[in-house]
Amino acid sequence: MDELANFVLNYCREAGAIVEPPAYGVYEVLLPDALAARLGVPAYQRFAFDEASPDLQPGEVETDEVTHLSYSHPLVERLIEEARQKPACARLYVNAVRLDKRGLADLARQALSFPNARLTEVPNQTESPILGHYVRFNFKAALITDEKREQLLSVLMDVQGGYAVKELAEIERLVTLETTPAFEHLPVMSPTWLPDEEPLSSRTLEELLERAKRAALDELAEPLESLQRRAARLLELDRARLEQYYDDMERDLKRRLERATDPSATLRQDSGHRRRKALEDKLAAVQAEREAKLADAEAKYRLRVELELINLLVIVQPRLVLPMNIQNRTTTITRTVVWNPLLHRIEPLTCEVCGRVSSRLFLCTGGHLTHEECLLPHQCVDCKRVYCRLCAEQIKACVVCDRPVCASSLNRCPTCGRGTCREHVGLCHAAEGEPARILPTRKHGMAEGAEVPPPELKPEPEPEKVEAPPKPPVEKKPKKKKPSPPSARAKRPPPTRWTPVTGQKIEVYTNAAEPVVTAFVLASGGRELATRTWELVEDGIAVWCHCEKGPFCPADQTVLEPATAAEIEAQLRAEIEALRREYQVAGKRVNFYYVLHDAPRPERRLLLRGLWKDDVTLSRARAVFLKRYTPRRRRR
Repeated sequence: MDELANFVLNYCREAGAIVEPPAYGVYEVLLPDALAARLGVPAYQRFAFDEASPDLQPGEVETDEVTHLSYSHPLVERLIEEARQKPACARLYVNAVRLDKRGLADLARQALSFPNARLTEVPNQTESPILGHYVRFNFKAALITDEKREQLLSVLMDVQGGYAVKELAEIERLVTLETTPAFEHLPVMSPTWLPDEEPLSSRTLEELLERAKRAALDELAEPLESLQRRAARLLELDRARLEQYYDDMERDLKRRLERATDPSATLRQDSGHRRRKALEDKLAAVQAEREAKLADAEAKYRLRVELELINLLVIVQPRLVLPMNIQNRTTTITRTVVWNPLLHRIEPLTCEVCGRVSSRLFLCTGGHLTHEECLLPHQCVDCKRVYCRLCAEQIKACVVCDRPVCASSLNRCPTCGRGTCREHVGLCHAAEGEPARILPTRKHGMAEGAEVPPPELKPEPEPEKVEAPPKPPVEKKPKKKKPSPPSARAKRPPPTRWTPVTGQKIEVYTNAAEPVVTAFVLASGGRELATRTWELVEDGIAVWCHCEKGPFCPADQTVLEPATAAEIEAQLRAEIEALRREYQVAGKRVNFYYVLHDAPRPERRLLLRGLWKDDVTLSRARAVFLKRYTPRRRRR
């Protein structure tokens, strides 16, 4: 009875009632008039929680006007219903933290990783304290199959980040939650995923509740899988039992039906016809009953999850924030780095596509932070920009080679309006008004080692067929040689001179996932001057360059004859050395990195691995290069 007494008396006190200390086991309670009216009892009550007389029924009052309450008493049931109508939600505060942390920018660089971007400080910005919020959602989870299992489940959500926090037990262990705030003078941080909403507004809490439900289902994954296996096993046994039972019934009915249709049967014709009709009806009824029983069995063992929100707890905790820039050569965004003084860590950032948090994110050209799996599988073939799923409309396709081209690099033809990549400008209506069809060297998204149709099998004069017919001459002039159709690496003649540019350092990245080496020429302040890429393709080493020379860069869109596996590193080192001399960078300012699982690792020198060291791949590429470019003047 102690639990019942605590519940009844505490609820009365919370509702504003006056509860006198017990005298001889009897509590005198003066209820508020509104509560007494809802309960349907007088405002003055005398409660006792000892066992009532055996001859009294629940709800009866003894002669001394003392109400003996028990678990089955109607007044207790009404109090329970009142309590259910008003959940016991609360707000507590974390006060025992220190807010004197410095050097958040360096800590953020160590904790957060951006494989294709850099984290830099925002000018004139320093660390500042701010109030953040947690919301703990308490659910009653019901797992229903042929039986019902219930359990209590708590999910702690970060209001500002919009994600589930796994360290619920650690937070409860580290600090004592208090009922009075010590940092109420601090400003409140807005949710980064709902910037126009208050942290505890109705919309914010509703969105958090949906995310909390998904997090709760993730926590229930293991028991759900166990229940699913058990239900599947029981369903299989029930199906086997039902199938055997109805198979025996159908076999018996079919045997009786065959005897009824036997020509040698001595029954009269009309009697045999009625018997066959009755057996056929029984057979159809058995088949229909089989389907119904099987459907009932599947519904019985179908797993269902019901989540009921019981109450929630709001936890207010001060934090330190610092705005920082995340930038690469095409995009710069500003995000807030958050230091949690209770857990002593930099909070992870949220993927803007799927809403999950991570300490390793990519910066797409559209200005979104995303996971690698949330990026589009293709990047632009001209500028190498990458986009996420939110920016899918930014990626187009070249009408000639079908390779992906971003909207910024797409070349629109003023005549036909079609778009092409930089390599195939002019071929959009070269085949009698239709686009010429040129297969790309290597389809983007194709797995490494996949067989690609060798381009040397194409007849050599085929490009001449897609050349646009020349316009008839207006006047007689010396006949000039027709220009050959633009090939996959056609180039305009470079200008005689351009303004020289000096770089400060060069960063060279070797990719472990594919045979690509990329060199970035950087000026002071981290500004990119040039990006040069060497990629091992089927016909040699393709070179792309994005620099101040634009389309007149002599190195851009050229092809090199690959050396042997033993000499390939020296060949690419010579290319990097030529790039260093071109931008007048000191030799000791060239840094090498090896990118493994999108995490760059410093190297002392250029080291090539994978297909760069495969003699078979290099020999095949060298053979294709010699066959395709031998009649032409090639760069060595």
